[in-house]
Amino acid sequence: MTDPEPVDDTTPDTSAPEPDAAQPAEDPKAAEAGNPPDGAEPGSPGSEGTGPKGTETEGQEDISSVQDKAADPESAENWRLFAHQMETATASMFGSAAGTANFFLGATNVGQVGDRHGGGHGRQLDLKVRSGVVPVTVLERIEQSYVAPKGYTDLKETLEREQVLLIRARSGTGRTTTALRLLDEACREGVRKLDPDTDLKSLQAKDLEPSRGYLLESLDPAQAVELKAFHAERLCRLMADRGCRLVVIVDESTALALNEIGHLVVEDFGMVKPEQLLHHYVELGLRASGAAADTDVLTRPAVKEIIDQLTEDMPPRELAELGELLVEVANDRRELDYVRERYSRASSTSFGEWFDTQQEVEQRAFVIALAVLNGEPVQLVSAAATLLADRFLALEFPKRADRSRDVFATPLARRLQQARAEVVTGTQDTLFGQVRVHQARFRDERFPLRVLEQVRSQYTQALEVVMGWLFDLGNIPGPQVRIRAGVAAGYLSQHDFVDVYHRILWPWAASGDVDQRRAAIAALQVPGWPAGSERVVSKLLTRWVRQRGNRELQATAAQALGSTTAMSPAAALRLLRLAARHADRTVAYCIGEGVSDLFVRADPEQVLRALVRWSREDEFSERRETALLAVLITSRYLAVTEERSAERWPVLVWLAERRPEQREHIVLLFSRMLLAADFMRHGYLEIHRWLRIAQREPGLVEPIARLLAEIGRSSGETDSIEFYLRDWAGDRGAPAQGAKAVLEQFAREPEGTTEENEENP
Repeated sequence: MTDPEPVDDTTPDTSAPEPDAAQPAEDPKAAEAGNPPDGAEPGSPGSEGTGPKGTETEGQEDISSVQDKAADPESAENWRLFAHQMETATASMFGSAAGTANFFLGATNVGQVGDRHGGGHGRQLDLKVRSGVVPVTVLERIEQSYVAPKGYTDLKETLEREQVLLIRARSGTGRTTTALRLLDEACREGVRKLDPDTDLKSLQAKDLEPSRGYLLESLDPAQAVELKAFHAERLCRLMADRGCRLVVIVDESTALALNEIGHLVVEDFGMVKPEQLLHHYVELGLRASGAAADTDVLTRPAVKEIIDQLTEDMPPRELAELGELLVEVANDRRELDYVRERYSRASSTSFGEWFDTQQEVEQRAFVIALAVLNGEPVQLVSAAATLLADRFLALEFPKRADRSRDVFATPLARRLQQARAEVVTGTQDTLFGQVRVHQARFRDERFPLRVLEQVRSQYTQALEVVMGWLFDLGNIPGPQVRIRAGVAAGYLSQHDFVDVYHRILWPWAASGDVDQRRAAIAALQVPGWPAGSERVVSKLLTRWVRQRGNRELQATAAQALGSTTAMSPAAALRLLRLAARHADRTVAYCIGEGVSDLFVRADPEQVLRALVRWSREDEFSERRETALLAVLITSRYLAVTEERSAERWPVLVWLAERRPEQREHIVLLFSRMLLAADFMRHGYLEIHRWLRIAQREPGLVEPIARLLAEIGRSSGETDSIEFYLRDWAGDRGAPAQGAKAVLEQFAREPEGTTEENEENP
């Protein structure tokens, strides 16, 4: 698969790789103590009477407006809703979702810091892990659940002998899990997944950490053809010198120069029989079950019948799900008839027959709409189904006069019954809080994917209509509809990326509508993409970032980079830095939200270090402003739960207090914000917000005071900070008690100096 060119994208890609040498930006005007800019709220920095009024340029008004947007709670709520709706849409379509914890997006806890990689016991399947360091928890789960194939010993011996191993196998054979297990056993310093665009021929010693394992999950076919004996020998020596090991996964269809590098290639490492995997998964589940569990569940005649029908090509993921269901049967939490119906040999055949019985156009449209919008309000599903039915009818009856619809012909109950669906009462997140809704959903959670696959594989003419309908859904007001359409388009793009890209993804991404751009982002986040797709998405986002003449594409790429698993956080930060070089206010804001996503999903310290580099005085002014805007957005959007605390802590205060290694970066970044004339007002407004929280949570007083004292010493703005604390402490409209408490603690902080630790890029 190659990087597609948009059909109607006439903007030439005139950008070149950014030079290393940065031109110095203009020095920002230092803020004078007690003399902030106009326009602030009463009782806050910049309020009337605190200093002389001045005029602002149009550019300053622009940067002020995006800071106002960052400070608006609705912006954080929109960002949180998008993250939540993405997880909901992904879970509805694929039965699993990635998330985060401990950090809060707005008002809702969404999980823990870092990527989730599934729950429960480990599963042997082709894992999808983010480029970068593979979490220890993932490696531990693989160790607990891994079943070695017969060729595992040969793989291990080749890796130990050559330091480099190429595994050529088809997707679904457990090749990624096997590679991670090999590297985990061989390398004491852990495993890192390389970015998909890594060029093996240009790897250097500086790119490798000693005693670490490296995985390249999909070798570019173009690179594979060029890989010769000379390159292989150099790569093996490099790995040996650094004490590293490298495993490269190659698709079975990719050509290799076997006469030159065949000694590094293993093509058949053996398949683990499905019944063997199933037995292993069930045993793992039963170990964690109570004493009342039926440990002989696998010997039941009905279960044996299911096992006898398992086929060699059954994906490990489905075997793991079957194992979980059988554990539930053993614990009397699930009826065996339910399991038999799902996994009998006749299941796939009967599904196709069932779909064919939906002969009425309106009914088929309802089933397809429900597949895309599974779990959404029933009226929304019905409205989308009507739009799709109109498209089908327009083809069947070209003359409008020949079309008709009896709106009372089929009651909803009958539609649901024929679709094997139901209506349940639930809640839906909105900007106004949670509201009660009646949701339509399939009784079998596998149906959304199976319906789309049935249309894609069996009804190609209908698929053309569905593609146009999905594009139209991306234009409907309501972000949840567009995100659902994006996820469905993303799934279809796995089978024909170029067509879906030109017809749906690129027009969405290049749109001036924020929600359409988010639909494109949703399509690019779909899990379980085929081998090589990460490389395509990585190249695509890189190209969009370099489209300096198209700010919509740049904005879409900037937001997508925050959550994509197609590249490592380090690679995403490099592209965001490039985008920040010429960023206008729209792109800068999207970069800030992308940085906030990375802050939650990756390593906060890595993000903070990057922002410190971006905001140096010798950086381009656009990049400096974007970095400080990203600090403000991250500070406003994120909060952290703290044990025995009634309030969620501001994220920067929490990290400075609980992660000492990150404190210096936070002090430096906030100091730069208070010293930048265009950011000083909102920097003090953010401190003002901290004090309001401290007024409700006394446990925050000392951490805030300590942090402000360090910020004051670092920036030389101690007098200004004390000025505002005293002003707020005596102002009835301000957080007076919080300000008084912090001011008292602030006065107790010892004097000292904090030197800025400027890091080299």
